[in-house]
Amino acid sequence: MIMHLENKTALITGGTSGIGLATAKLFLQNGANVIIAGQETAKARKELADYDDKNKHFFIYDTAKMKDIEQLGIFVKDTFSKLDIAFLNAGVARFAPLETISESFFNEVMNINFKGAFFTLQNLSKLFSENASVVLTASAGMHKAHWGSSIYSASKAALRSLAISLSNEWVNRGIRVNVVSPGTTDTTLLQKLGLEGEKFQEMKNNLIAQIPMGRLIKPEEIANAVLYLASSGSESQTGTEIIIDGGAFFKV
Repeated sequence: MIMHLENKTALITGGTSGIGLATAKLFLQNGANVIIAGQETAKARKELADYDDKNKHFFIYDTAKMKDIEQLGIFVKDTFSKLDIAFLNAGVARFAPLETISESFFNEVMNINFKGAFFTLQNLSKLFSENASVVLTASAGMHKAHWGSSIYSASKAALRSLAISLSNEWVNRGIRVNVVSPGTTDTTLLQKLGLEGEKFQEMKNNLIAQIPMGRLIKPEEIANAVLYLASSGSESQTGTEIIIDGGAFFKV
């Protein structure tokens, strides 16, 4: 199976931490030229210091801001002129019961998880090369009922639906659109839920107890799936979803 990305141009949103950063490393290792877009560029520069500067490019980006989306499109065009791979990974996890959800809470989650991805793709559409690959990060959690996840799961399900629609719209252009759906992954996103000390560890233990494999998913494991979907090794796949959750999807 061919997994190398020599002479390929790639964009990763949410690329400065977690799954996005792990994917940036893997893409660079496999020969791609990569734009790493996100809000923690200083951290990413340090993490990626060992990789050739000519192959990596950084862009400070907030997917919830239309101005940033427009500027990202200009930056991609000026840097690459065309785009072979887009991994739209920027996202946020927010949970609350329906009765307490405000309009601002709703808008924050939907703007970051769905609206941003939608308009980023619209902005980049004319830059995609023939046989380009688009990968969206959804969530294995959208397939099950979880407390307080109504808006989060809906935002991720919208991405899954978008991938199905675009895989049909763009098939004649040779553009593939697929989804990777992680389960609970060991990233700083967990720390942003606002728990500390014993409460944070208790939360992690509870999450692990729901995973048959008995551990959280590693960001590198998600990155491997993204590499597969980005490469010619998956050239017959479009509109599909890869779930990586340690077996939790099938757990009753």
